[in-house]
Amino acid sequence: MSEDRGGGLSELLKGFEEDTGIKSSAIVSRDGLVMASSLPRKTTGSDEDTVAANAARILFLGEATGKELVKGNLKEVLLNYEEGKVALAGAGPYAAVMALIDPSARLETGAILFSIGALARKVRKLLEG
Repeated sequence: MSEDRGGGLSELLKGFEEDTGIKSSAIVSRDGLVMASSLPRKTTGSDEDTVAANAARILFLGEATGKELVKGNLKEVLLNYEEGKVALAGAGPYAAVMALIDPSARLETGAILFSIGALARKVRKLLEG
């Protein structure tokens, strides 16, 4: 696990990963900085800072789209790729959470979304005190 810049965030990630079997996750600030991470240092050509910035951007765009369409608050985002999935969720005004799901994990979509949402609520609670 990389440096924890938010006090207790690494413990939340560790618990999340133990509970779900997901091996790589991160908590990022809304401006795209890594707050806590277990992402591989090199993630297929990108470093974790680039991945964190892109995740924050995806959430921002999803939230903006939802506002324009009057759909309410964005809950979670699930990106499906040939080599796995990426789940994202906002964790309040300061942070977002993400998880990389390997296809071998065999997690159902509902379980992934429930788990990432629960992690986001815990992170929000911790950061808001």
